[in-house]
Amino acid sequence: MSMRNLLSRKKVVVGAVVLLFLLSLNLVSSQVRGLAISLSSPLQASLWQAGNNISTFFGGGSLRRQNETLVQENSTLLAKLAALQDVERENKELRGMLQLGLAEEFDMVMVEIIGKSLTQDSIVIRGGQNKGIQKGMPVITAGKAAVGRVVESFPTHARVQLISAKESKLDAKIAESQGTGVVRGQGGQELVLDLVPQEDEFRAGDVVLTSNLGDMFPENLLIGEVEEVLKSGENPFQKAKLKPFFNLKSSESVFVIISLNV
Repeated sequence: MSMRNLLSRKKVVVGAVVLLFLLSLNLVSSQVRGLAISLSSPLQASLWQAGNNISTFFGGGSLRRQNETLVQENSTLLAKLAALQDVERENKELRGMLQLGLAEEFDMVMVEIIGKSLTQDSIVIRGGQNKGIQKGMPVITAGKAAVGRVVESFPTHARVQLISAKESKLDAKIAESQGTGVVRGQGGQELVLDLVPQEDEFRAGDVVLTSNLGDMFPENLLIGEVEEVLKSGENPFQKAKLKPFFNLKSSESVFVIISLNV
């Protein structure tokens, strides 16, 4: 290559660099900026390729492949960890059930909650006709708390209406006084104990259970804790706001009672 050609190439490179610098300062018109980009594109491509070649020469390509492998292995390990945590959670639920002797009282199947509707007070469970789950069956927690009942059963899943749904009501009793009443769902995971005779004494903190008067749930399942007693002088009955023992937001699995072990 002659000295003249070498000087010409240097001038082109220098000119391109100057134009790009002016472009960054926004001191040239859009036409000039476009011309500068067009002229400098081959130079940028050459520099980019040269950088890639240098990176590969010094092991960049190998490091990139190793990093991708590590990312894949990390994802696999995280998936295995999540699976182990699910198994541990299920084992914890089953241990709690056994400690309370539920397996002796009921023939049950444990199912995972796969869908929650806070607005409709319902859940969808993984398990339906394939596990013997039918419409009308009661659903409880491992802690012996009433959850709801199955309202629709499909081949592999089912829908459960919670006791807090507006359409739900069940006979109940107050554990401390043995006073009776009816628990009505208010929607939004709220419960009210209604139709308690005025002469029955109870207070905040008392526990409300299912009674033997209803046919929806077995007796002595936990329903809720009294938060506030609502009395009226004219009404022969009194009411109370309840805090449900079943926590929809934190629950991940429940038990469906297939039959009673009598």
